[in-house]
Amino acid sequence: MDIWTRLGRYASFETERMYLRPFTYKDSQDFFEICSNPDNLRFIFPSRATREESDFLMVHYFMKEPLGVWAIEDKKTRKMIGCIRFEKLDPNRMTAEIGYFMNQAFWGKGLMTECLKTLAFLSFQELGLQNLHVIAHAENIASQRVAKKSGFRLKRQFKGSDRYSRKMRDYVDYQLSKGDYRYE
Repeated sequence: MDIWTRLGRYASFETERMYLRPFTYKDSQDFFEICSNPDNLRFIFPSRATREESDFLMVHYFMKEPLGVWAIEDKKTRKMIGCIRFEKLDPNRMTAEIGYFMNQAFWGKGLMTECLKTLAFLSFQELGLQNLHVIAHAENIASQRVAKKSGFRLKRQFKGSDRYSRKMRDYVDYQLSKGDYRYE
């Protein structure tokens, strides 16, 4: 079975407190709420000023190619509160970069750490991946904290061009390999 078929088997899954599932157009209002608050996305992409721009972004970047992209839905409220996704999946090297963001109203509760730990487990145990990366802006301490709490270790620091501003920025690369992974 190839990586895409294995990934298709996990188009939806759940953690203790969240459902991870494909985005649907019903997520439009929740996604707009996230996009309209610049603090939610200052390290991801520019905040969207209008509902039309937010809908375009959701459809083109999160719905169009759904494998490896999960909307995070809070089980209690049934609200879509964020996203976790494979930014770059290399089926030849069996590696992936993981990106994530969450509605600020849900920060500080360990929810993203729960999602990342579960995705790491699935990546190594079910998908056959060998290495995972979380690349973050050096000043994005919250994202680095999630990576560390999920077992990722800082492997390198580097400079790179921000994909939106095109300015040189400092980045950190946290990695977790299948050999170093410990299920908790």
